[in-house]
Amino acid sequence: MCPEVGRVKRNCWLRYWRWHKCSDSGAVTAEFAVILPAVVAVAALLLGLTKAVGVSLDCQDAARAAAREIVVHQGKGNPAGVAKQVAGDQAQLSLQQSDRTVSVVVSCPVTTGSLGFIPARVSGSAVGVLNEKEE
Repeated sequence: MCPEVGRVKRNCWLRYWRWHKCSDSGAVTAEFAVILPAVVAVAALLLGLTKAVGVSLDCQDAARAAAREIVVHQGKGNPAGVAKQVAGDQAQLSLQQSDRTVSVVVSCPVTTGSLGFIPARVSGSAVGVLNEKEE
């Protein structure tokens, strides 16, 4: 065996031992412990906002369907039933009807749990134009 090879191996081992002895072996764990709550908070916010957007889209579809129900049946029909069928049983319907138009606003709750920064209710609105009555 060449004496140079043994000396190189010993020098490498000494360098590794010195580096390992002086390294910051717990720094990554501490940094991760500091950043983890922020990552969890951002993930919870994104999930809650995704839920709010989905409920908002359902609420807008319910308003459109209720306005269509009124227009198709010439002011009669069951717009509240249609809105609840599309958006769920907790949807609330508000109607304003003039001579030729009907305005529908549907309000739907968003289940947020303990998160208070996500809106508790979202709403969707639609306007329908009634045909002139034939006499």
